[in-house]
Amino acid sequence: MNAMIIADSLQILLIIIAAVIVISKDNLQMVVFFAVFSLVTASLYYFNQAPDVALAEVAIGSAIMPLIFIISISRQREFIVISHVNDEFLSNHTYKIGKGYELLSEFTRHYGLKLKIYKSELGSLKGIFRSRNVDLIVEKCPSTHRYLLKGKESSILMNKLEQMTENEPLIEVIKIREGETDD
Repeated sequence: MNAMIIADSLQILLIIIAAVIVISKDNLQMVVFFAVFSLVTASLYYFNQAPDVALAEVAIGSAIMPLIFIISISRQREFIVISHVNDEFLSNHTYKIGKGYELLSEFTRHYGLKLKIYKSELGSLKGIFRSRNVDLIVEKCPSTHRYLLKGKESSILMNKLEQMTENEPLIEVIKIREGETDD
């Protein structure tokens, strides 16, 4: 009877931890809660007479995966933007800061990243997401005059950027699927 109460409590705790992981904005906090989630899961495996699976969960889910996440997060210090725009949208002049630069600066500050903007001619880069560590491509649609912010659909950062630009009528976020190129 006590084992059932403990198992039910652990399952409720798993749901709460999963919700915290999903709504968390801090990457380090997410990794810590992921490790805790894995420990609770390992405890459930143990209560269900699967100690070998519990041991594997502790080793992989609580130790190796968080370590990989922390290494990955620590290497992600820059947000690299390729600009195909030739106007003041992404300018960083002391007398005038463009709307796009202001938006991306706020965005990168939120994640603790350094903003790097590189200018390039439209059409000079092929398959940019695959060949380089580029996070975003900025273009201007000639017909609608909207600024197109193109990024990887798999990037968690793109969801936040999409939220930040919801009320910007001249900015559209486009998520590009893995395997597609922006040619």
